[in-house]
Amino acid sequence: MRKEWLIQLFLMINKSLFGLFSIFPSRKKVVFLCDFGDNANHTIKSLLHKDSHKIVVLKTAKCTEDFSQLQGIVTLNFEFKHLFDYIKGIYHIATSKKLLIDNYVPILTVIPKHIECIQLWHAAGAIKKFALSDPSISYRSPKAIQRFRDVYDRMDKIVVGSEQMSKIFRLALHKEPDAFLRTGIPRTDFYFDEPAMMQARRELVKLYPQIVTKKVLLYAPTFRDFELQSQSIPINFSRIMDEIGDDYLLLVKLHPAVKQSMQSLSHERIIVLDNHVPIHKLLTVTEFLISDYSSIPFEFAFFNKPQIFYPYDLDQYRMSRGFWSEYATMVPGPVVDSDDELIHTILHMDFDARVIEDYSAQWNTFSKGNSADQLAEYIVSS
Repeated sequence: MRKEWLIQLFLMINKSLFGLFSIFPSRKKVVFLCDFGDNANHTIKSLLHKDSHKIVVLKTAKCTEDFSQLQGIVTLNFEFKHLFDYIKGIYHIATSKKLLIDNYVPILTVIPKHIECIQLWHAAGAIKKFALSDPSISYRSPKAIQRFRDVYDRMDKIVVGSEQMSKIFRLALHKEPDAFLRTGIPRTDFYFDEPAMMQARRELVKLYPQIVTKKVLLYAPTFRDFELQSQSIPINFSRIMDEIGDDYLLLVKLHPAVKQSMQSLSHERIIVLDNHVPIHKLLTVTEFLISDYSSIPFEFAFFNKPQIFYPYDLDQYRMSRGFWSEYATMVPGPVVDSDDELIHTILHMDFDARVIEDYSAQWNTFSKGNSADQLAEYIVSS
């Protein structure tokens, strides 16, 4: 109850600020409100080559994306503790024509109606249910559920990389077919930029020179709702590495929502990565991806390399979060349920490249290397 009251107070304050700034005219301005920022970064680069719109980036505390290389944009810390920046951010939203977001944003319920809101989201695909389809929503208060609906209703357009993802958004956000921008996912342009990928590999080799002589396994699980401070993973990584032999190196990359990493894990061929290491760069040096319910497999499919899935809590996760269809049909690789099976699969995997190709064609349909340009064209022409 107290949390709900605080949210309502927060929204009332923001509504008052928007009302105050309504006296100012709208300007030729695009605002990006970022929890993640990678899609925004790619889109802004294309916008800077197309038009003279003023561009403002509002970064929340979650956003680690670096916008410092982009010349001519305004970047503000969009947090209440940075009060002056926050108020300026509200002013920029109130006087803009377009607002682009990449997550759930409560203040959408109080922004002026003349602003077009475009949802960039932060995943190219989805295995687990979310938003209004998330089973846990049934435990929230009626007021909270109505607020969720109001936020999603205020999203005018949603960027997607495939029809498959648009179908999921229609269910998750209760959207109509004409709500989608089929431009592809801006950050996936990276996977078509060979010089950028080569530079990413060089940067990682400089940090971790041992990857040059090893087959790199990347373990990248999603978060669990009640394990955001630290994630308890019942996998004996040290034993696995001992069993598969010296040819392999394991990189462990937890979801960025998990604050505490697994630094206590000690093995000469295991590297636990900090949250600041970008996942898209890691994929350039990865030979095998090991994951569970993450959205990373949708992007790793661009590399047409093996993927293995180890959902160690499958039954529990199915009950608490739910999947869009039967789990095994949503992943492009073998599903294992024990350390022994994982070891055997790594050593004896019969990899079928056609499975990955079909998967990528299904989920990355519109992401062809020019997604940021296509989205930027929509922004400047609409």
